Amino acid sequence: MKSKLWRRRLACMIAITCWATSARSFAQDVESKPLSVSPAAVADSPVSQSLLPTLREQIPGNAVVWYGQVYAEQQALMQQSELWSKMGEMIELPANDMAKSHPQFAWLGSQPIDSGVFGSLRKAARSRQCDWQLLYAGEPFFEILLPEVQRSRSYARLIVLRVKFQIAEQRFGDALESLQLGFALAKHVAQGDTLVCTLVALGIEDMMADCLFDWVQQPGAPNLAWALAELPDPLVDLRPGLDAERIGLESTYPLFAQARRIAHHQFGSDSAASSREYLQNWGVVAWSSDQWTDGLRDFWDRSDLFGGQHNRSRPALGLLVLEAYPKAKAALVRTGYPASQVEAFSVAQTIAVQSYDAQQRRIQDLIRWAYQPTAVALAGLEKQRMRDVAAAPVLPIDDMLGNSIQEVVRRQAKVQRKVAVLRMIEAVRNHAASHGGNPPASIDAIEALPIPSDPATGTPFQYDSDGSTTRIATRRDPSPQLTFQPIELVIQTEGDQ
Repeated sequence: MKSKLWRRRLACMIAITCWATSARSFAQDVESKPLSVSPAAVADSPVSQSLLPTLREQIPGNAVVWYGQVYAEQQALMQQSELWSKMGEMIELPANDMAKSHPQFAWLGSQPIDSGVFGSLRKAARSRQCDWQLLYAGEPFFEILLPEVQRSRSYARLIVLRVKFQIAEQRFGDALESLQLGFALAKHVAQGDTLVCTLVALGIEDMMADCLFDWVQQPGAPNLAWALAELPDPLVDLRPGLDAERIGLESTYPLFAQARRIAHHQFGSDSAASSREYLQNWGVVAWSSDQWTDGLRDFWDRSDLFGGQHNRSRPALGLLVLEAYPKAKAALVRTGYPASQVEAFSVAQTIAVQSYDAQQRRIQDLIRWAYQPTAVALAGLEKQRMRDVAAAPVLPIDDMLGNSIQEVVRRQAKVQRKVAVLRMIEAVRNHAASHGGNPPASIDAIEALPIPSDPATGTPFQYDSDGSTTRIATRRDPSPQLTFQPIELVIQTEGDQ
């Protein structure tokens, strides 16, 4: 049962997001988020600030070893469920409010960073490589266990609390070093070869970005404009998770490993050598008609890995086959399979090959868009969603994967927007530091720093200032699921404080 949990959790994560956003009107105005900030010039220093460990700080080795050591050495801490529940509530509080209401956790901000749990996290953050070793030939992809993912969320919560206590105490150098642990953790988790890892990594990056909104509101906080500009954009690489998802069906169900063999030979995408290597890796041999039937039954019996409410009884499978077989034959011929070859396929073979072919075509189209710059990817995925699908899989292969591909791109856009807005805020604070506490009258008045565009649309942010309040908003949102909350800045000088 545990082997099925991560796939179902992915479905739940996506379903919750879609439910929450579908309730909002696309055109509905969103209440602004007020922020009070102080002028702060960008430091003129030969030692640059960084939100990730620099090259001179990096150490050889695999970060996964050090993340594993955190759990191995801190099991007593990691297994205190009540403590973690409390911490989950605390991270939602602004830094100053959290420090005042929960002083008993202040030890998190004062723990040495070179020993204990944070010492191991720092060694992990500074490691040059991160290989989670999740994907092995022959292991069913949808049955891979992911305990490290849940642990990484716990590590992120520890880091957030540490950062917030340090910000509240105005220990900005320590807070910056702690933030490096969090941003490096997000980058590392994304190297796991599943979309679950990708979504968790984006969540961790989002948590660290939220900490920076506490940072910019703290009196005396250094300006991080260049540190934010130098952060990789995007920080979370979508490719490991997306690439691995292509092989999910074939590495979990022998039925689709066989179907892949036929599909790739049909369209000439495999050389003889690569085909032999593939067959050896996944143990694929040519099947008889009876074996295709057994493979179809195996898929049907284990298809609950996808969730859903399908009737998985054998009579239900028989009814599905009667309806699906003629549709699958016609679809294969339309997509380029010779009619004589399709006629020679067994019934189960026809259904399996068509389902694999249709699923792979759809996933391929989505992934091609997901690899583009965020604004282009969002627009392309929306068009792809609106386009009629010529031939859907005749087997009830859940379309969750397609939804998850769109969801990871939207979540990436959300956190990219936060980082871009933080850069805008730091540009305003830098301008105010040299103009008597006054914000720039327009974006064009900002000359000392590069100004980012809205990553979700590729267009400039909307900037308005009446001299006392500055508003940063988007000109449009690319979808109802990606609504931006405008920022209203009030600049406070020392006299105001």
